[in-house]
Amino acid sequence: MADKKRIAFVLGSLGRGGAERVISILSRDYAEQGWDVDILLLLFNKVEYELHPRVRVINLSGEGQSRIRRLPSWLGGIRRYIKGSRPDVVLSFAARINIIVQTACMGLGCKLYVSERNDPYSDGRSKLVDLATNILYPRADGVVFQTKRAASYFPKLKNGRIIKNPVSAARPASAVKNDKLVAVGRLSAQKNHKLLIDAFARIADKFPKYTLEIYGEGELEQTLKAQCRVLGLEKRVLFMGNVVNLHERIADADVFVLSSDYEGLSNALMEAMMMGLPCVSTDCAGADEIICDGENGLLVPVGDEAAMAEALDRILGDTALRERLGACAASSSEVFKRENILKQWHLLMDEGVGV
Repeated sequence: MADKKRIAFVLGSLGRGGAERVISILSRDYAEQGWDVDILLLLFNKVEYELHPRVRVINLSGEGQSRIRRLPSWLGGIRRYIKGSRPDVVLSFAARINIIVQTACMGLGCKLYVSERNDPYSDGRSKLVDLATNILYPRADGVVFQTKRAASYFPKLKNGRIIKNPVSAARPASAVKNDKLVAVGRLSAQKNHKLLIDAFARIADKFPKYTLEIYGEGELEQTLKAQCRVLGLEKRVLFMGNVVNLHERIADADVFVLSSDYEGLSNALMEAMMMGLPCVSTDCAGADEIICDGENGLLVPVGDEAAMAEALDRILGDTALRERLGACAASSSEVFKRENILKQWHLLMDEGVGV
């Protein structure tokens, strides 16, 4: 690289989340490659991932005001940043933020890539967001999707590319198990932990040694705890909160479970597969593209409590099945190892700046 390049990432915040984790990984990688790296935060001035020391965080959130009132300052702040710092490439994450960034960058001549980070069929976007993305996305230098399903929402788009998330596992699954199922995800309606708890209740008497550990925090925590009390499971469904050493904590699990109604692409599921944990998942977007039912995991229909209970019954009752699914999960996850995915991002964006 003859001259030092600058890249700017734009997203809502750097709180705990899948998109935020991807940005933390990409920003570190570009900083280690010698790029100047900036991260612009539009919604919250929150940084919960460890960043490379050379990464600069720029707070444009204007917290305390409604988002409508913040819109002019977002547009002005992004334009001032682009004019002053002159990044070689800008990468924006999430549909609504993509709209703001593309609007702000009009006429500035910067290379701009945007990325969809959720399932556009299910994330509740408005007709206005639909209209804006369909007008603006073709004008970007590239649009990155995590799944074929998300890309299919924009059938006429010619500049789209599918790149899955870069993930890594801090350690492999343990050979010694601890009679537990684990789930990882924000305690929100999207993740549908209610369904998982109800499904676990159906099989709890058959597998009396097993507990269910749920990692994550969110607005439904008290509601879910109340559900467990009603079901008599308050001592067998454990709410673990957010933890730093997640992989160490779940390595001794017998099964990893994802019960989401929809996802962009679940990092938690991908990491569990990479660890070699046998996985049961709803066939939400993304999961159905990395799990082949019965080969490297089990898939159940979204929202189907009975099917989830049946899958849990099947996998907990068959040690050989768990071992086979875990081994196949680890093998099939090679394609989304961090180094392989980062190469795809570099191919996309380095081409755009003539590296």
